[in-house]
Amino acid sequence: MEDEGRTWFLQSERVALRSFEVDDELFVQKWINDPDVTHFMFYGQKPMSLRGAQAFIDNHTENPENVVFMFLSRETGNPIGFGGIYGIHRTAHRAEFRILIGEKSHWGQGIGTEITQLLTFYGFDRLNLHRIWLGVTSENKGAIRAYEKAGYVHEGVLRQDIFRNGVYYDSVRMGILREEYEERFQKEFRKRFK
Repeated sequence: MEDEGRTWFLQSERVALRSFEVDDELFVQKWINDPDVTHFMFYGQKPMSLRGAQAFIDNHTENPENVVFMFLSRETGNPIGFGGIYGIHRTAHRAEFRILIGEKSHWGQGIGTEITQLLTFYGFDRLNLHRIWLGVTSENKGAIRAYEKAGYVHEGVLRQDIFRNGVYYDSVRMGILREEYEERFQKEFRKRFK
């Protein structure tokens, strides 16, 4: 997809997805090193160098079982986060959804819901998945609401699964099945996403 000279893989109303490019490690390093951004995540337990950020990107993108994107604001064309579909199981047609919105100016605006919906559409309509699941820290209420709006349901809890800043947090497992997606969202998402 193109918009004002920019080439994007997939887009929604406010967000575009593209592959990682040169200098994206600058954004990844900034976001991973920001304790506000990684407060509820496994990332950010130790400082990340630029070389470490590039290795992080390579590790995520070179695995053939992952489809990972940089998220851009369509308004500015600037990166706002990254994530994608991870650990694609070709036999069971299942995968994990992960997202990081690093630009705090985009928090609380429904961007997380929009990206979740866009990647859910991609997982079912383009990758032919049967099930998409995710893990989220129980205290990350905003993310849980975003996932619920995108049709994900609570499937279980891993008690005291994440340790951050001296505190153990439960990890909530959520998921959505193809039939749930088709029944509630497929028609709408096919109109909204290109």
